[in-house]
Parts: sequence; C-alpha cells; structure tokens
Amino acid sequence: MRFYASPIRRLDTHFRFYEIKRVFLACPADLAAERSKFMRLLETVNNLRAHSLGFHLQAVGWERIIPSHGRPQSLINEELQTADLVVVMFWNRIGSPASPNSKETGTVEEFKRARASFERHGTPLVWVYFRTPSAELDPQLQGVLDFRGTLEGEHDIFFREFSTTAEWEEMFREHLVAYLDGLKRWDIEANFVSMRPKMAILKGRFLGEGIYEYRERLEFLIDLDGDGVDEKVAFFQHHGGEDLVLEKFDKRLHLRIPDNFYEKAESLRPEPKRPEFFHLALKDVNNDGFPEILLATHPSLAKLEMAIWGFKNPSNRTLETGAFELIDVLEGHNVAIVLEGGRLRMPYGSIGAAFVYEWCGDHFKRSHED
Repeated sequence: MRFYASPIRRLDTHFRFYEIKRVFLACPADLAAERSKFMRLLETVNNLRAHSLGFHLQAVGWERIIPSHGRPQSLINEELQTADLVVVMFWNRIGSPASPNSKETGTVEEFKRARASFERHGTPLVWVYFRTPSAELDPQLQGVLDFRGTLEGEHDIFFREFSTTAEWEEMFREHLVAYLDGLKRWDIEANFVSMRPKMAILKGRFLGEGIYEYRERLEFLIDLDGDGVDEKVAFFQHHGGEDLVLEKFDKRLHLRIPDNFYEKAESLRPEPKRPEFFHLALKDVNNDGFPEILLATHPSLAKLEMAIWGFKNPSNRTLETGAFELIDVLEGHNVAIVLEGGRLRMPYGSIGAAFVYEWCGDHFKRSHED
C-alpha cells in the first residue's frame, strides 16, 4: 500500500508530515528474542533513515489487538490487511493451529493471506526469514522444512537465512533501509496550498485539506486505493451545483453530495440556499488503512454537515460506483474535531457538551459527551 500517510510530530526541518509504512511481524513463539527486538529495530531505522526521507515505520500485529469476542486470528487478520510490509519468520516451530478447526498455523495463514493480497493488489510486500534449525527433527520442525521447500520450489518470495538474533538484526536493518531508499514519497505539501486555517471547520491532522469559496477548483493528489498510483480528488462549483470527482487515468467517478448540505428553499425562493464555503480534508477515519474524503459545510447558522466517502468493502478497492462511495453523513454545530482511531467530536452549546462519533464497522455511532 503506497500511501499510508498519517501526520505525527515533526522531527526534521523539511517534512511537516510523515508517510506511514506499516510493518506486520508474523512468527511462532520460539522466535521471542527476534520479536522483542522488532519494535526497537523499527525505531532505530526511523531515527537514522526513515524520518529524513519523510517516512515512518509503524509496527502492526497481534500486540495491538484489543481483547474482544470473535476468532482471535480473524482480529489479527484485520491488522494484517493494513500492512505495507509483512515479515514472516520461522525457526524450529511451524506454530499452533489458527483455530480448533484449522489445519494451518496462524503464521502460515498470515503468510498466505499476505501473498494472496500481493498477487491481487500488489501489496503488501512479503519477506520471509528462516533461522538455522537447532532442534531435533519433529513434526514442528518438519513443518518448517516443508514450508521452506515449497518456497524454494516457487522462486517468487524474498527469503533469507540467519543463525543468530544479532545476525538477523543487522540483516533486517539493512533490508529496511534498502526498502525505504526505493520508495517515492508523495508530495504532501501540495495538498495544503489552498488551506486558510482561520476558516477551518474541520480540525485535525490531515493528509491534505483546503477551503473552497467558489473560486478555482480544489485539487489533491493521493493514493486512495493503495496501488501506488495517485488519484486526483477535485472539488469545484458549476451552474448545477457542486461536484466532487475522482480522476485516475481516463476514468472519472462523480461522488454524490448529500441533499442535506443545502438549506431547504423557502416559499419565496425557488432554489435551495447554497453554503458559502466548503472544507475538504483527507484522512483515514474508519481504520481501514486507506484515506477517506471528508467534506464539511455550514448549510445554516450553527449547523454543520460532514459527509465521508471511502471503501465500504475492504476486499473491493476499485474506484467505481458501489465500491468507493458515501459511507456516512454526520451532523453537528460549528466545528468537527477529527481525532485518531476512528473518532470525531462535534462540540455544541456553551457548556462543553459535544456529539461524539465512533466508527463501528460500517457506520459512525453517535453518543453525547458532557
């Protein structure tokens, strides 16, 4: 997935935002030493190389899973599908079954899912590492040897062997640096040229944002579907109203703007009243690893409407009607504060009350906060 951009605090003098690259580690329990080094290695490469290039390596995996109902492996697989890079490691054990009815271990299932996604979408990259076996041959080790033999016969997966944890640390660090050096960072600065902070009604850390006041069209370049090619997001006014368009190669997708963005016509006014300005922003707000399009306006005094467009089905990331479309419309008062982790807050009144919206899998659930 080529974008995974998310703003974090600025650590250098050039980039205002870092483009996030999510790294998923899959390995059985006997590689506890390597797993314990994983986070520190990512942070080291971030400080020494990634941040200077405008990237940030972020670990994703089972450690981030919040305890809840459901098949544990299914929850881990949801994390897996957000990864840009999947690192798979084996030593003496092939692992435990992913579930009581599964014939595959969790690590093998994660590998197969990642490889199938790469074959379909070109992402994530998959790296496999084998530590030189040190145990007597048993069913667990035989499983590792069989798995490795399959990879050797296919000749289509990056894999390397190492003998010690220290050797793997050096090898993995070098591979991460080479991976970063091969990336092309998208020009996020260009996605803020039309922003006027004093007029903002959306507050948050965005991948791009702008204010439209019936002037030149707003245009943003961002990879919405994760294929490594930027789409153009354009918003503009014409005689029939406003238009929000996605453009890619020779395709154009028009996104419908909700009717409640426009104040209803009074009896003496044949046409509905149109908002004075719009605030458009780009951010992943439903935790699917892909940016959504946010468009907000004030259709009337002290009323805010915000529409969100994105992919409704993570398995269908095509920029077509029915796949990328309106996923929700949220209502508030004067301003919307877009937080991390799929939460939005819309204050109202003068006593600190607010509507709070939280992503619940297919829509935003609203509650009140006092």
